[in-house]
Amino acid sequence: MSHTARVGVFMLVALIVLGVFIIKIEEIPIGSKGGRARFKVVFPSVAGLDEKSPVRIAGVRVGIVDGIDLEGDRAVATLAIDPSVALHQGARAEVTSLGMLGDKYVELYPGPTDKPLLQPGSVLDGTSPIGFDQALKSFNNAFANIDAVAGSMRGALAGPEGQKRLEQIIENVRQLTASVRDLVAANRANVDATMANVRNASETFKTELPRLADKLVAIADHLDALVQANRGNLDASVANVKDVTAQLRVTVDNINKITGKIAAGEGSIGKLVNDPATTDNLNSALKSVAPAAESIKNAFGRAEGWHLDINVRAEALPGVKNPSTEVNIDNSRSAFGIDLQTTPRRFYRLEYVSSPVGRTSTTVQTTTTTLPDGQSQTVTQTVVRNKNLDTFNAQIGYHIGGGTTFRAGLFESTGGVGVDKFLLKESLQMTFEAYEFNRDIKPPHLRFETRYFLTRNLFAYAGWDDPVWRQRSSVLLGGGVTWRDEDFKYLLGTAASAAGR
Repeated sequence: MSHTARVGVFMLVALIVLGVFIIKIEEIPIGSKGGRARFKVVFPSVAGLDEKSPVRIAGVRVGIVDGIDLEGDRAVATLAIDPSVALHQGARAEVTSLGMLGDKYVELYPGPTDKPLLQPGSVLDGTSPIGFDQALKSFNNAFANIDAVAGSMRGALAGPEGQKRLEQIIENVRQLTASVRDLVAANRANVDATMANVRNASETFKTELPRLADKLVAIADHLDALVQANRGNLDASVANVKDVTAQLRVTVDNINKITGKIAAGEGSIGKLVNDPATTDNLNSALKSVAPAAESIKNAFGRAEGWHLDINVRAEALPGVKNPSTEVNIDNSRSAFGIDLQTTPRRFYRLEYVSSPVGRTSTTVQTTTTTLPDGQSQTVTQTVVRNKNLDTFNAQIGYHIGGGTTFRAGLFESTGGVGVDKFLLKESLQMTFEAYEFNRDIKPPHLRFETRYFLTRNLFAYAGWDDPVWRQRSSVLLGGGVTWRDEDFKYLLGTAASAAGR
């Protein structure tokens, strides 16, 4: 195996290991955890709870905290729950911890199973336990009160006078217990008689309750007879309602007459509504204003929706060789360009790229030599030339949803296509590009890249360039910087402030 192949295999294994670590650390939902449903929970406080904290049901881990935001004075946590877990109406969540000093997590109560299922995106109620500082403050207050009571008792019972009071209290308690004992013994007969009366009362209720029920039935019958006797009054009430309805009908007829006159053009309002000249004038005025308003709307809408990013990147290609000499050549590539976002889904990319190999052309040269003896010798050789080391990228891109972008246009001054996939809230970018479809050797030129944003502006990336052509195949390692609209505004504001001084 060649040195380049060994380096390529090593970098591929390193990228796989890096990908596994990223999946484990970032807890990317794949496999049985793919397609996690997300729910929002409103908490009074989430002190000690962080993103990626576990979500448990009955102690079993079923998801993670995907994000924490602040809305007003309440904390809103987004929970990513495994698809096998079903939440019902009445579900709630609670911030708790594993033991007194354990990590915070969210305990989820899925709700009664006989209630309807909750759809992803539903908002749950959350509760937060009493914080350690609040509990400590309560304990301090309680201990302060106990200390005050103990101090008062110590002051009251200190010295000979306090000792005398304590002895009197103990003697009073002894006398009180003796009096209670004597009172119970003297009135035992009365207590027994009271219990006998209660027993007799229960027996009486057992026999009298059926009679009470019969009387209630009789009362209900009397009420029914009373209603029957007063049915005439009820009929009179219904007649009154009918009279009111008739009066309302007359009122509605009057309203219909008024609207009929307006429709016929009678009166000032009718003339205003039905005059064709007035209607034509209004329509003409609106039509003349509409194009100007639409033009203003389109101009301002397009300008406000544009975003401009400037990108600078450089990378090393340690395995690139000259195809004809098998000697390493300039092994670096750099680029400078801009991304213009004109709509939420479309953007344009223009970059200058300094390529180590440029565009490759292959020619076959035939040389015929006449030897001294009169014979001729013909030699045919293939010559590979590199040209146009200064190349350009001019592409149009579309965001097709799901964190995926498709690009097409010029890639290093040749036609090509590219696909970008964004993960981890756009912190990780996977890129595949294919271009130079018309080159003579091993078309097309392929490029795989994994880019990770260390900060909002600074990124590093690694990948594999041109794996199908052995002499050009190489791992790539690089980094770059991107400046966005907000950065330009800040820099321009800072420059203006410095110039003003």
